[in-house]
Formats: sequence, structure tokens, C-alpha cells
Amino acid sequence: MNIAICDDDLQCAGMLDVMLNEYSQKHNLKDFTVYIYSHADDLIDAVQNDEHFDICILDIMMPDMSGIDLGIKLRDENYEGIIIYLTASKDYALDSYKAKAFNYILKPIVPADLYATLDDALKGISNKTDRYIIIKTKEGNTRISLHNLLYVELSKRILVYHLDDGSALESLYLRIPFADAMQDILLDKNFIQCGAGLVVNISTISTVTNEDVTFTNNEKAYFSKKICNEIRTAWTNYNQ
Repeated sequence: MNIAICDDDLQCAGMLDVMLNEYSQKHNLKDFTVYIYSHADDLIDAVQNDEHFDICILDIMMPDMSGIDLGIKLRDENYEGIIIYLTASKDYALDSYKAKAFNYILKPIVPADLYATLDDALKGISNKTDRYIIIKTKEGNTRISLHNLLYVELSKRILVYHLDDGSALESLYLRIPFADAMQDILLDKNFIQCGAGLVVNISTISTVTNEDVTFTNNEKAYFSKKICNEIRTAWTNYNQ
């Protein structure tokens, strides 16, 4: 999970960073990273460069660009994640909805208030059933729903995305580790990584043997016995 903080008050941002990491440890959140930005333009640049943030926590009162305007700009850039505002006054609560904000937290930040908001935010993320990803291919960018994705395999530094309509999309040459490339997908509880180069949507599996997996669209994929055992264990736990 990636969380971005944008606040020109670095002391406040640092305190918030500590609270967030304490929350992640308490809830045993994996791959939890906090990014701190002191200028709105830096966060906008990150989103434009396809940095993924599940949650953006924005201070409303900033000198160069208000948090409200920043939130609206992020939405204009097709940011679909959760926006939480920090404010010293309730007077800005109504304005926060212009950016489709999830909630706002009053300063000075009370940990209990922050944690309660995060609890609700995480429920919203885990219950979101129609998430999308962008795949960069030779033909251009393709937007797909995770609901339609069966599995992703790494083949000669190319990511192959197998879809439930029987088609497969090939990415551009992969220049980062496989686990990093799969980070957004693995935020969805329906997906698991098996071995060094395979991610499977276990919600789309109908049967698993020692050598193959059959998906709900009747497509069959062949994997090693070790990988099939990993998939079977995860699939069994998923259906309990």
C-alpha cells in the first residue's frame, strides 16, 4: 500500500509519517510505503508519471496551491484513489467534497481520529470490486479491469496478461523487478504471487490439479507441481 502526504509543514508531515507507520505495524500491512511531498506540483508530477497511491493525505492550507485545488487537479489526472484532507478549521469541510474527498481530519492530528479514518478507508479499498490497471503495450496503453484478469506471467522480460475472454496482452520490455510491476495488482486480495514470475486471480479458478489450473472460462494453464500446490493452498484458504 502506498500513501502520499502533501504538506508544506514538514514537521507535521513527519509526525503523520510516524503515525501511519505505527498503524501499518499494528495491522501487519505488507508493502506499506509513505511518500512525503512538500509541494503540490511534485505530487502532481508523480501521479502523471504513473506513481500509484492508494491514499493521498493533503493539507488544505498550502502556499502555492491549496489542497482543494490539488485534489481537483489529481482527479483531472484520473487519480481514482482515496483523498483525505488535513485542516485546522471545519470551515473547509464542504469544499473538500469538490475533490470527492473521503474524509477530513482536524489539526492537530489525534491518532485515534486518523486510525478510525484509515480503518474506513481500507474497507473501501478492499471492497472495491471494479479496479482497473493500465498496460503499456507496443500498440499503446490498454486499460483493463482486474475482474477480467485471470493471471499474469513473466516470459523473457515481457509480462503476459491472460484475460477471461481468451485473449492475452503483452507488455513492453520489463525494466523493473516482477514484484514491483505487480504491486498494484497484488493490492487486490483476489490475487496472489506464486514463484518468481506468476500472479494468479484465485477468484477465477474452478479446479486445480498437480499440473494445471482450470479457470471459470474453461481456459486451462499448465504450471509446475510446486506452483500448482501453492495455488491450491491459496485457493482452498480463499474458499473457506
